[in-house]
This record gives sequence, structure tokens and C-alpha cells, in this order.
Amino acid sequence: MKKLLVASLIAAASTVNASEITLAKNIKKDLRNKIERDLNIIENFKFKGEATPLTLKVMGLSTLNGQSASEWLNQRVNYVISENALSTFNLLIRRAIYVDRKDVDFPNADIIPYSASAETFETDGLDSQKSFTVMANIGAALYISGKKQNIVYGMKISRGFLHRSERVSVEGPRTGIIQIGEGLFAPELTINNQNPEALANSIFRLGTFFHEARHSDGNGLSLGFTHAICPAGHDYEGQAACDENLNGPYTVGALMMAEMTKACDDNCSEKEKQTLKIMVLDSASRILPTTHKGEVSKEWDPTPESTINKYL
Repeated sequence: MKKLLVASLIAAASTVNASEITLAKNIKKDLRNKIERDLNIIENFKFKGEATPLTLKVMGLSTLNGQSASEWLNQRVNYVISENALSTFNLLIRRAIYVDRKDVDFPNADIIPYSASAETFETDGLDSQKSFTVMANIGAALYISGKKQNIVYGMKISRGFLHRSERVSVEGPRTGIIQIGEGLFAPELTINNQNPEALANSIFRLGTFFHEARHSDGNGLSLGFTHAICPAGHDYEGQAACDENLNGPYTVGALMMAEMTKACDDNCSEKEKQTLKIMVLDSASRILPTTHKGEVSKEWDPTPESTINKYL
């Protein structure tokens, strides 16, 4: 099995009734149906018992249920785009990414995100023989890239072959444009290949959604909750696949996957539950206790930055 890598950073469009997330029309129909199903599942998810105090603290919630989890996700994810959205054809011919405004005054303009891998938001730099890109937060990546150049970028979201694309201005990390990767539905990363609609498959994908949603948070040093390069000796040594904070994407993904797995007793086989627990442990292993600067890792400020107001 290849290593699992959730990338760090980066007619009308189909809108999921159970959420406020818009799915680009050029996402393949079968994949769009699965994503819609996943988002409906979290909207109505029956969590088992009380969430752990750590989960509530990291998520900033007073209680964890389907509604609060879905609302948390909807605040940070607004659009889902296809894996081909940033192809050479779409970038050069369709100009999917464009300059919306120049000479923009950004908040915290002179502050570089803390993690050593802040630059990796612009290219994943992955060896495809070793890793899968599962999802990427393109909105956060475009905001960070634009901030370096005093530019607000925009992105065209597909609304169908005969319809003008929706133009979305990336005013902050919470623009929430998430790109699906080749790994999200890959057989190698599907927990139950025999039953595509197995709840365990949705739990894995939803854990990834929550991971990417955290990249929509942060300001200044914490902007985008950028990943760090995993240190020597780590299973993911040399890859931008670790966090040097205690409340980042890998923490959020692990905690939410663990909470959903607890509620999977009646709907998941023992093998499925064990596989999900392994994935939780994999995410937890990427949370570094010490940063590249030799400092003890701590929680980062999740307050999102914005060029419209000081904060959203």
C-alpha cells in the first residue's frame, strides 16, 4: 500500500442540499454523487456519547453532533473542484486562475507562516510512486501565494459546459476551495472495496475533508496551518506531511475520524474499524512535539485572515 499523503497546502453547479458546499459541475458524476453522500452523512451523523474534551477544544465546539460538525465544515469549505481543475489546459487556455486585484494591502504582510514548509503550498513536490495526493486546499494556497505578491487571485469554478464559470475572489483562506486528488477514491486507499457505500469509506473521506478544512484557518504565523517537512527518521521524512502545532490539520482529521469510528460499531466490520484506527494513528504520528526551530509545539491561533476586513 502506498503511503497516504493528504496534501498541504495546496446548468448551475451542483449544490448539496444538506450543506452549503458547491461542487464544480465538471467533477465526474459518480465522484460527485459520493461526495454528496458523504456530506449528507456528516449532516445527519449520530456520534456515540460525548466527544472528548480535546476534540471539543480543538474544534472550538461546545458539543459535537451532526449539525455542529457540518456547520464547522461549511464555514471552511465552500467549493470542491475536480482533480483536473488545475491542468495545463485549464490554466493556460481557460485561465482558471486569474488576477482579481493588484497592489493589495494584506494584513500581517511581513509575517511568514511559521512552518518550514510554507513554500510547499505552491507545489506538492511528491514522488507519485510513494504517495497519493488525496485533497488540497487550493483556496488557502492561492491566498498565501497572492499575499506574497500583493495580489488577490481569483478562480473560475465550473458551472457546466454551456454556462459561464463562477468567478470566485480569494479574499482570505476561508474562501474554501478544495481540490479532490487521485487518492480520494483510489482502490488502494478505499477501506472496503467490496462495498463502495460502506460507512467506513465515507468516514475516511470525511476525515480528509476536516483535515483540509483546517487549512482555511489561521493568520500571520498560523496562516493556512501550513505543514512542516517531516524530520529525519520519520516515516514521511523529507515530505511536507507533518504538523508542528497541536491543533492543526492532522490533529483535526485524527480527532474527527476517531469520533466517527466510535459510532461505527453497528455499521462497520472489525477489519474496517481496525483500518480506521490505523489511519487515526498515522495522522497522530505526524503531529511533531518539537518544531524545526527547537521549540515545543503548541496550539496555533485559528482566527482566519482576510483582505476585506481585518478578520472574517
